[in-house]
Amino acid sequence: MGYREDERRWKRLQDMLAAEASGKTVKPAVSQRTLFGIPSTVEQTIERIVAQDEEEWRMKRMRAKHTQRIIHPIDPVFDAHSRILVLGTMPSPKSREAGFYYGHPQNRFWRVMAKLFDEPVAMTNDRRRDQMLRHHIALWDVLASCDIEGASDASISACVANDLSVIIDAAPIEAVFCTGAKSAELYTRLCEPDTGISCVRLPSTSPANAAVKLDELVASYKAMLPHLHEFEPPTLDVADVVALERAIDASGTSLSELMDRAGCSIAHRVHEGNPLARVVILCGNGNNGGDGWVAARELAKRGHEVCLVTSRNADELKAQPAHDAAVAALHPLVEEGANVLVSPDEQQVEQALEAADVIIDALLGTGFTGEAVKQPFDAWIALANNRRAQGASIVAADTPSGLNAQTGTASSPCITADETVTMIVPKTGLAREGAASHVGALHVAPLAYIEPLLSDSRSQL
Repeated sequence: MGYREDERRWKRLQDMLAAEASGKTVKPAVSQRTLFGIPSTVEQTIERIVAQDEEEWRMKRMRAKHTQRIIHPIDPVFDAHSRILVLGTMPSPKSREAGFYYGHPQNRFWRVMAKLFDEPVAMTNDRRRDQMLRHHIALWDVLASCDIEGASDASISACVANDLSVIIDAAPIEAVFCTGAKSAELYTRLCEPDTGISCVRLPSTSPANAAVKLDELVASYKAMLPHLHEFEPPTLDVADVVALERAIDASGTSLSELMDRAGCSIAHRVHEGNPLARVVILCGNGNNGGDGWVAARELAKRGHEVCLVTSRNADELKAQPAHDAAVAALHPLVEEGANVLVSPDEQQVEQALEAADVIIDALLGTGFTGEAVKQPFDAWIALANNRRAQGASIVAADTPSGLNAQTGTASSPCITADETVTMIVPKTGLAREGAASHVGALHVAPLAYIEPLLSDSRSQL
């Protein structure tokens, strides 16, 4: 009897295995009967196998609840100027929610890019796309679809690769970089036979790879740099810069967005140069002043002690987009404890400057063409230069106030800057021999992707 019972158990086990193979979830009953009151060796083996299979079924059911079939929802980023292709595996749930690559707030990809290119961290999808195109980086993922649990690369199965020829055939791609082990593994297996380009595996910037420090990531990602063939912006006359700004606006990046990027770029240069600096921002009444309001907002947000000096209240400014930028910045500045001096006398300005480690000159921009600076800005410039002689540094926004950005002629007084952060492209006057002592070190803040605009429309600028 016992042997026949054991045979029936083996038969039930075989039926169970066959059911599992076919996708059914038939669970065999296990008899508690034993051979002469003692479980037989065969019966013990069956029960052990069944228990193991039950645990495996339980785990599979749990995984199935969290596994999804994901179709890649984000368009690739590239154009005819792209020189390298950077590939992840599949956008995480946070990236799909954000609608762009590396969208998890703790993912360090965009911080790595900022360090790599000495730029502000790109915080919006438009700025991130712009940054990739400006630096000739194509961005996509290896997979077009897969089954995956959450953001776990280890759970990926049933993979279908993206057709990378969409990019490879349209741009002179000379190197492929994969961000993480899974991306590199899948690219090598599914894509390299078609592209004929072996990939360079970079460490993942995911929060799951937090053991790798930011500086280590930046050091690894420097492998990209020799392949980028960076665009060198031309030096343009002021009138051509105005036309270029209009073309940028027409292409979808508004003048107000350009102003915000300009202010962020100035703040970035100041913060990177001195993270603890006490900063005084001298703001004019035009759009150069608007750049200063944005820079003040960003520096206050980063914990700097900030004092903004202006001859008019934010809502009294007439120039646009400076008016809107100033009004929008005022509340955050007050919340962060910044000091806003409106129409101060010379003594108040001098007292404010005495506490400054860094002075941002955002008084007069490229529109200044006169021989003399009007009050009260002439006095403010003289006071700023005096404070510089005592040890503070001056960072000029776009062009030193009092300098003609077209001719390079300096008025009296004229700001003597340690560094000038000029926007988009260098201006003709900044390169003049006589301007050098006022400009200091010249840094170009790119702000927008202008390469195709200059290629297509140079004759109109």
